Amino acid sequence: MDETRKLAAFIANSTYESLPASVVERAKTYVLDCLGSGFVGAPQPWAGIVADMAREVGGKGEASMFTLDWKAPVSLAALVNGVMIGGFESEHIGHVSHPAGTVFPAGFAIAEREHTSGRDFVTALALGYELVCRIGDAQTGAVEVVRGFHNPSANGPFSGAAVTGKLLGFDADTLANAFGIAGSHAGGLIEYVWHGEMTKRLHLGRASQLGMESAFLAQRGFTGPATIIEGPYGYLHAFSPSPEPEKLLSGLGDEWRMETLTIKAYPNHATSQAVVAAIQAFKHDISFDPRQVESLTIKAAGRLLEERYLDRAPTSLMGAQYSLLFATATAMYRDLDDPLQFNESALSDAGILGLAQKIKVEESSSGDTQLEIKIGGQTHLLDATTFVGAAGNPASFAVVADKFRRFSQHALSAQQQDAMIEMVQHLDSLDDMSRLARSVSADGSAA
Repeated sequence: MDETRKLAAFIANSTYESLPASVVERAKTYVLDCLGSGFVGAPQPWAGIVADMAREVGGKGEASMFTLDWKAPVSLAALVNGVMIGGFESEHIGHVSHPAGTVFPAGFAIAEREHTSGRDFVTALALGYELVCRIGDAQTGAVEVVRGFHNPSANGPFSGAAVTGKLLGFDADTLANAFGIAGSHAGGLIEYVWHGEMTKRLHLGRASQLGMESAFLAQRGFTGPATIIEGPYGYLHAFSPSPEPEKLLSGLGDEWRMETLTIKAYPNHATSQAVVAAIQAFKHDISFDPRQVESLTIKAAGRLLEERYLDRAPTSLMGAQYSLLFATATAMYRDLDDPLQFNESALSDAGILGLAQKIKVEESSSGDTQLEIKIGGQTHLLDATTFVGAAGNPASFAVVADKFRRFSQHALSAQQQDAMIEMVQHLDSLDDMSRLARSVSADGSAA
């Protein structure tokens, strides 16, 4: 019954020097991926709605936001940037968590306000990631698939509190209070999966914001239960029907869960990343007219066969990004190397709709995912079991830099992209994080 306190102590006492070099390099890769996801999420309508709300609420201009020419208070900036990063199915995920949209926005805003060094930012980011990955593993996926809570909205507030508290220099007791407060903000329901409403787009940013605000309360002396994660009425037992609390501390400091996250290559749900990647590679090798596809069969197993991923005619963009069938048809018709090709117009594209209707799905006897595509009387077999960026097939910094260029191409010039990649690559040498933070704004120095 002391897991929360031990996690708080680990975060409070860890330093940049105590991080393995591989963790530091992975954290930089995640930062670049967060930036790419933010730029492609910024022009989406739901991001605009949240930004408009934040501007109306107002307050002291402290932190920059993607593509905007004004600043917001740090907690509102965390909300807006979290919605942008997590709002287009582009951010990295893993260990039953979405740290890109819950850790990074809070840390990015605080680091800009406090003029934090890149080294301190990397340290806090890595520790926030590690915390939420461990909580995610301990809660198991049952929190979402059985209880109906959206994982990042449920466990995300803890990580927002962690990165904020670390950047503000909290001791272990203050961090434990911040976690105790953050636990009361856990929530977020996945009922959106059936029709693709915008609430999913909100969850990550709100978790980041509420985690940050929990840390602010703890800093001022507000208390929260120091057994919030493991206690009999704590997070794990309240949200999970089958918690595994031993995973909270197992190998802590030696085994870094945050190193094995999934980095998406395309703007669709994680379950269909390998399928879209296989189609993109196929199109690079073979020229064909998608209207000439005679048949397309997906042989799959596990989550890919769940009802919520098999919508043939989604009515929202989120529903389209969630759907294995619709994402497959869209990839056949459009070049998703440009992520903004996956847009609202796909919902009424006759070719995409027609192909989505005739795709067959069969259960794979081997458990591997395979596509069988027949064009012009010739059958092509594509392996879609994994992709570059999967947890077991990690994407390098160079691969993520290529993704960043693709995902930010509509917002940045090639020169701006090069400068940002260079800054992130040497992030632990950056003296002031506000330089990087300002560069995401509309003019590079939002006022």
